[in-house]
Amino acid sequence: MSAHEVTADVLVIGGGAAGVAAARAAHEAGATVAVVADGGGATSLGSGVVWGAARDPFAAWAAGDLWRVGGRYVTVAGWLLEGAAGALRSLLDVSALSLGGTPGVLDLATHPSWSARLVAQTLGARVVTAPDDAPTGQSFREVAVTLDPEGAAEAFARSLAPRCEGLSGLLLPPVLGLSRLDVAARMGAVLGIPVGEAAGSPGDPPGLRAMRAMRRWLPEGVAVLNDRATVKPGRLPGLVFRSGRLVKTRSVVLATGGLVGGGLVFEETLREAAAGAPVWTRDRRRVLSRAGAARGADPVEWFDEHTGRARGAGLRVDPSGRVLDGDGETPLGEWLYAAGEVCNGRGGDGVADALADGARAGRSAAQAIGRRG
Repeated sequence: MSAHEVTADVLVIGGGAAGVAAARAAHEAGATVAVVADGGGATSLGSGVVWGAARDPFAAWAAGDLWRVGGRYVTVAGWLLEGAAGALRSLLDVSALSLGGTPGVLDLATHPSWSARLVAQTLGARVVTAPDDAPTGQSFREVAVTLDPEGAAEAFARSLAPRCEGLSGLLLPPVLGLSRLDVAARMGAVLGIPVGEAAGSPGDPPGLRAMRAMRRWLPEGVAVLNDRATVKPGRLPGLVFRSGRLVKTRSVVLATGGLVGGGLVFEETLREAAAGAPVWTRDRRRVLSRAGAARGADPVEWFDEHTGRARGAGLRVDPSGRVLDGDGETPLGEWLYAAGEVCNGRGGDGVADALADGARAGRSAAQAIGRRG
């Protein structure tokens, strides 16, 4: 088999939270797995905080140095976030700071949305003036990238040390590395106090790092292909890859995301991008598009009237995650599954729920192979 050919029991299309979970669950169920993705989708646009009602598999997979289960966090605007499933460990868990102590908030010259005084007022903290050699930048990304080189985090922490005496912790804006995942831990080791950042906004460094940290949940042996694929439903999976590569598989999981992730595309109406599968209104009463043929519908049937998100419209799936045809009962293919925001009613539920949804679909896809023989 050439390097341009891949054989896998389960192919997962999409590398966000639902896709990672589907791939890991399928692998744990005994299947060989490949993931095809050309970006992190909506997951990489998060804040670094994990929301959702589902405890597992996030709580089980979060063990280690990169994630924290539970906790309380603060935004750049000074809002306290409670009730989260967890977060990247680079975010400062304000509930873990010593009682009676005084945390510090660094007044760093960066994006104008960062107001150390406002955040300090929320936390009852002390504003810490940045040293003259502190990194600066007009965006959080510009500052974050300066802390990626080896030794940069430690050097910054040493310059901050005289200003942090007596503090119970130190909060920074969301700048603790662009690609590195250990900047907060390295600075904390030098200062001897908890060091963390505020939750980011879409496109800020914590979301990008969160996606990178989730990709580490993929087991060894799972092939990751930087590519884009479309699916032709039939008795067996028909796959067309942008690169022209050949992939042989027995089950496919669509974890392509909603409008932000690219799994749903707006062209006169909403359509599903990878397989042309039927897209249903959020009330599941009628199909918006099927096999690329648009059917008119009021936009209120696409979007949630409370949040404004494309929540509700999407693919219908059965309890195992198999994609259903336009009658809402018959599987579009015995081998075709879907998970996450591409599914009907899933958009906006949270990363923890996307992980649970993906794990269910991936496990079902792997187990069905054994039943089909």
